[in-house]
Amino acid sequence: MDKVDYLIRTFSRTKRKDYENYILNAIWQGIDCIDIRPVTQQFVRVNADKYYLIDLYFPQINIGIEVDEAFHKKNIELDLKRSLTIEEKLSSIREDSLFEIKRVDATLSLQELTVRIKEISLEIKEKIIENDITQWDTDISVKERVEEKGFLSVDDFYRFRLMTDVANQLFFKEYKGFQRASFSTIVEDTPVAVWFPIISTEDKKEHNQWLNYLDNTWSILEEKNIRGDDKLHHHKIGELRIVFAKIRDHFGKFNYRYIGNFKLNNISADNKVRSYVKISETLYIDYQNQTITL
Repeated sequence: MDKVDYLIRTFSRTKRKDYENYILNAIWQGIDCIDIRPVTQQFVRVNADKYYLIDLYFPQINIGIEVDEAFHKKNIELDLKRSLTIEEKLSSIREDSLFEIKRVDATLSLQELTVRIKEISLEIKEKIIENDITQWDTDISVKERVEEKGFLSVDDFYRFRLMTDVANQLFFKEYKGFQRASFSTIVEDTPVAVWFPIISTEDKKEHNQWLNYLDNTWSILEEKNIRGDDKLHHHKIGELRIVFAKIRDHFGKFNYRYIGNFKLNNISADNKVRSYVKISETLYIDYQNQTITL
């Protein structure tokens, strides 16, 4: 997506909120840096049952901005109890991941509001300089960022457009195309499946052969065979899967996000339901030696 189009569509998501729209645009103009990518209406996960929505988020520096309007202050509890779609939940960031939030009181006088907007804009500009941000995170391949850090974490805001992007950028593959739900790799001399499940809910069945249910903490993943035939896939307790869930972004496009490493914990008697438990949330990748550890 063209950057101008992205910015227009991003900030137009607040067009029905006059105070929020004015403040967020004023902050964006005050930052005066086209190298930082903004995300509006970002969901933040507090715990298994509690989420909230922040008005503006900068994933490259992990800072969010929340505009507190008079009406909004009276409806905070209602906002926190809102029912989220599975896509929104999987697109969320965790509050405990060194996330920083800056609040703006929209009920301030114009003079006080102007001072607060300038203050936040300056703080963000300083953070951009401190983190040496010179281009949008979407302009840098995930491989470059992971190679620099040495690992991929569930708290990273990375998205992969295709399964081949995951395979080629993280797992040393050279796929030109890929259509299956998983592929195999080696982790510490052990075969491991890299899995791309479509997540379902009780209200929204996303597949006609397999249903994959993820709990709100991203800790338990259940795979259920609903094929209705006698063809069974045999697995063993303890098998490992590195999981990239398929989600839809704010603009309706599908992509994949890393949600952790899981171990097969239980198999039903009829071999049609398998339960996986998360064992870690980091994937360590050594590009020089082409090795992976969990």
